[in-house]
Amino acid sequence: MKIEDEISAAARESTQAPAPPPERELLASDLVEVVQAFAESRRAPRTRVEYEAAVRDFMKNLEIQTLAEFLAVKAKDVVRYRNRLQARGLAPSTVNMRLAAVRGLFGRLLREGKIPGNPADPDLVEGLAVSQESRTDHLSIEEVSKVLSTCDGTLRGLRDRALIITLYYEGLRRSEASRLNYRDVTTRRGMMEVRNAKNNPYATIRLKPKVKEAVEAYLEVLNRELRRRATRPEDPVFVSLSPIRSYGERLASSSINNIVKARARLAGITRRITAHSWRHYVTNDVMSSSLDLLPGSISPVESTSRGRAAA
Repeated sequence: MKIEDEISAAARESTQAPAPPPERELLASDLVEVVQAFAESRRAPRTRVEYEAAVRDFMKNLEIQTLAEFLAVKAKDVVRYRNRLQARGLAPSTVNMRLAAVRGLFGRLLREGKIPGNPADPDLVEGLAVSQESRTDHLSIEEVSKVLSTCDGTLRGLRDRALIITLYYEGLRRSEASRLNYRDVTTRRGMMEVRNAKNNPYATIRLKPKVKEAVEAYLEVLNRELRRRATRPEDPVFVSLSPIRSYGERLASSSINNIVKARARLAGITRRITAHSWRHYVTNDVMSSSLDLLPGSISPVESTSRGRAAA
């Protein structure tokens, strides 16, 4: 299978926004208000969506429709919910995330004095053990070099190289990389603005020279392909190259994960690698010693055709 075919197969994405939690109308209005207030208190937009969906799944599973029923939940009910999720074959990390959401809502109600105790307290309801094999591994500098070596001078190769280097050097989450607009890498001299960051609404981080070089090289070829004179401030940095339905549109965070997984496979890395694996780099004090170990810049090839399979 050609490299472009494998990358394309791994990187097909959906740019649609997450679907709203189902069956809102089944919950009493006062319970809806409690759930929404809790979800809105979360700082990250993605966490708001995930936590509200998790809490609603809990209520649906236990057939809870009123606030009184929710306030009457016991630890045994939460245990039953956990066991049902486990029986459905959900990953331990997914089960634990849903328990964390339920625990968080009950904790909020406990602090407000509406319940005497938290029925989802970890001392009462244990989470599932997450095996070492299922944990996200970080990559060594040698592995990063191998992954980058799979990126050629085609538009897709340049995009993926720029994406991987950005994730690696700047420590961005895939959702943050997806939301990057060109203004975010040009508004301040030598700085990158990461809007709606998990821990900061407007995080500002230093823009590494290798990141800027890789992004500009990719965007230069992209502009030629899109027949536009220059990248506008509001344009997304990373775009889909799928010729089917989303060419030139913002690259979804799920596609970013698929792309780095596919690139890791092409590099011969068989361990579990996700977009989050690249963030381990910035937590280690190896920046200055490893900057020159990655492959240098690559020269673009002739303009690619939209007819080719692309992510």
